[in-house]
Amino acid sequence: MTHLILNIVAGVLLFGAAALLLWRPRAARGHSRPPAPAEFFPVHCRYFPQVRQALSSDDAIYLSGRASAAVCRRWNKGRRRAGRLYLAGLRQDFARLNRLARLLAVLSPKVRARQEGELLLLNLRFQILYETVVFRIALGQPAAEDLGRLASLIGGLGSRLEQAALTTDLPAGAITL
Repeated sequence: MTHLILNIVAGVLLFGAAALLLWRPRAARGHSRPPAPAEFFPVHCRYFPQVRQALSSDDAIYLSGRASAAVCRRWNKGRRRAGRLYLAGLRQDFARLNRLARLLAVLSPKVRARQEGELLLLNLRFQILYETVVFRIALGQPAAEDLGRLASLIGGLGSRLEQAALTTDLPAGAITL
């Protein structure tokens, strides 16, 4: 009798565990709304010219001759902070475009392994360049040129993905750019 009760309890627990594992929220079942196009657009890389001007070393030269050491330190600290914030924004832009690339790869039957490999290499290149800029900003070195490379890398990826979205045979309404 004890074995029968234990088997029934074990069966109920297994059934409950299976029900919990199979139950997924509505968004995870694929019935969620399609992503809005604005969720994929790069936002921050458009402002590189303004950031380049703000991170210019010409300002440091100008301030060094006219301001106190405390003001120069505060200015450098603010400049490094602005660089880090812009860098975080570039990372968000790249993550958005990477998400779009993965979505296009899922929806498009024409994506080849070569294109997936190119995306992987581009991702690796972005990560290496990103960490280089983080390191340079932390050391207080000028990083405007590397930030420009990151911004152009993101802009190039965005234009390639836009072209890919326009030329692939996607289901109607899957993505609109």
